[in-house]
Amino acid sequence: GKRVLITGAGGSIGRELCRQIATLEPASIILLDKDENSVFEAELELRRAEGSRNVEIVPVICDLRIDARLRGVFSRSLPQVVFHAAAHKHVPLLESNASEAVLNNIGGTMRLLECARQFEIERCVMGSTDKAVNPTHILGATQRGSELLFQEQATTVFGHYSCVRFGNVLNSRG
Repeated sequence: GKRVLITGAGGSIGRELCRQIATLEPASIILLDKDENSVFEAELELRRAEGSRNVEIVPVICDLRIDARLRGVFSRSLPQVVFHAAAHKHVPLLESNASEAVLNNIGGTMRLLECARQFEIERCVMGSTDKAVNPTHILGATQRGSELLFQEQATTVFGHYSCVRFGNVLNSRG
């Protein structure tokens, strides 16, 4: 019965979260991703799924780094639960584009956490990577930084914040 926002909803992990959460009968699922085609495909899949017939599906194209846009999404949809699966993740590409990794993975997480604080999100879960353990490259470092931001917020605000680390994921796009 909750309003659930999923960042990175068009990605492999975000989309699987959408599938699983739809079976739990939330009031709505807000599919947030900056990739228009992925949001379109995720929305179509959910609307066709038997278990999500009574779930309001809200597709949103939004870049987490754009503060005003993200705040607008939160103020319109008023999510109660957030799953954060949005991140750049391709190690070699990020090594040669480190500033984008920092802007997207850490900057986007910072904007998301600011909204979670402002809108008093009940539960906020971040999907991270096993590469955040003793990071040796920019992906691991940005994911570890994002985990630390989540941990800090968990000690200072209303709500429950947690991170989960994934290893290699079958059938992922990464």
